[in-house]
Amino acid sequence: MNEEKYIPIICGKETAKVRVSDVVMVMKDKRKLRIVTDEKEYDFYERMEHVEPLLDSRFFCCLKGCYINLEKVISMTDQTIYFDNGFTFGLGRQNFIKTRQRYKLYLKKTAIR
Repeated sequence: MNEEKYIPIICGKETAKVRVSDVVMVMKDKRKLRIVTDEKEYDFYERMEHVEPLLDSRFFCCLKGCYINLEKVISMTDQTIYFDNGFTFGLGRQNFIKTRQRYKLYLKKTAIR
């Protein structure tokens, strides 16, 4: 049986199990990680090295310490990434170009033929 991976969220007020498929973005913010999902955002103390192995080919490192789920992207324009849950994320020019190229490859690979 193929069990889906999840990221354990353990912090002072909340403990949760977040499915990797629900993750929109993971980013490092000083010593904390911020995980944005379809429903909610989580901020907790964790090292990126513990979460990276759980992320699969749907995820792309668009900045150092920042991964986006290409499956959740609906469009990219004007150096901004738009996600299907309404979340937006801006990038600098070089990182936006690199990320858009990777998104194009992702779309070509996943396109129904």
